[in-house]
Amino acid sequence: MILFYFLVGIMPLTEHRIWAHSVGEFTVFKYIGAACVVYAAYHLIARRSIPPYFRTWQARLFIVFYLMTTASYFFKGLRGAIEFSPLLSYASFLLLFLITLTVVDSLSRLRCVMLVAIASVAFASLYMIREWQNYHTLYADFRPGWVVGDPNYFTISALLTLPLAFHLMLGSRRPWERVFCAGCSLVTVLAVTLGASRGGFLGLVVAFLFVVWHSRARLRNLVMAGALVLPMSVILPISPLGRLLHPSNVDKGAEDSRTVTWKAGLKMMETHPIAGIGLGNFKPLVRGYEQRDEADDHIAHNAYIEIGAEMGLPALFVFLGILFSSYLTLGRVRARAFRARQPFVWQAALGLQAGLLGAAVAIFFVSGQYQKLLWLAIFLSMCMPEVVRSSLLNQGRLEGPNVAAVGNHA
Repeated sequence: MILFYFLVGIMPLTEHRIWAHSVGEFTVFKYIGAACVVYAAYHLIARRSIPPYFRTWQARLFIVFYLMTTASYFFKGLRGAIEFSPLLSYASFLLLFLITLTVVDSLSRLRCVMLVAIASVAFASLYMIREWQNYHTLYADFRPGWVVGDPNYFTISALLTLPLAFHLMLGSRRPWERVFCAGCSLVTVLAVTLGASRGGFLGLVVAFLFVVWHSRARLRNLVMAGALVLPMSVILPISPLGRLLHPSNVDKGAEDSRTVTWKAGLKMMETHPIAGIGLGNFKPLVRGYEQRDEADDHIAHNAYIEIGAEMGLPALFVFLGILFSSYLTLGRVRARAFRARQPFVWQAALGLQAGLLGAAVAIFFVSGQYQKLLWLAIFLSMCMPEVVRSSLLNQGRLEGPNVAAVGNHA
């Protein structure tokens, strides 16, 4: 299991000089993933039972979505080296799906995976902070993000862990866990502020408001969330709030460029509504749908438009179904955990639910559908119903009485 924890621990470090280094045709990260596949196969044999891979709707829709990406690539995609193809990313997500649902089969493993994910983003935050320290005096309005790939993508990863860390910081029964989550939250918020992603900040606000609304001590938690996020946005020379309230000429130019690109993406969807233009074809073909010379940036900067343009409206609806089904599953798990006196499961489900909701907002402003932690969160939502059911069976009960005290841990 240590291999899987290690894999989760390096997920945010997409451009790390070691883990992103190519050995032969693949990166070190992919070799670690292959080792996890071997471990998952061994674990599957040892447990002598087949996990319910397709019990949830998001699991079934994910397989449909993967088949759509494969068909789109082979029938309409722009061919090139497979190691640089988006199809390889989706194949990696398929393996991550199988690994996660195979090995995350107990509450203790679920807890460890979530804590490792929180720590991984906090560790990646240290690279962001150090990079800003080194270069902010050399470039005006410098935004760090080399090791993590991009500050906007990093913020999506942070969105998926911050609500969970915040909730555990306030409500965990383990003192060391509260201290750990508090430290990770502070470091991650500092890095998110320096990354200054405006779309990510909007997602973060939505995620935190969701957590606050579903807690009993709403006023206290609202004050705590504000105290965690706002002071850094006011004190630091660059922040997402500052870019929202006082956009520079560069920021305004980026907004105009994205508007042109979004219109081109919508035109692609209108022209090819069923099958799209082919997986991976947005960037090389978007100029033909733009008004000539209006924009220099040909990245979609919108996951929904990119999916709809490349693979058609049916694929977009399937992707939306995956997000919505994951949200609903976590809501049911949260309600069941409340009744069964399982405060950690309740906290974990609420944190993941808030993170996915915030990420769904953030990827409207960035092509974040390839972020590993996004798919890990979705796959964990598939694991949780069976993990909770097994835990209750081991305790000798499938349901418990309603307990208002569980809310005290929020």
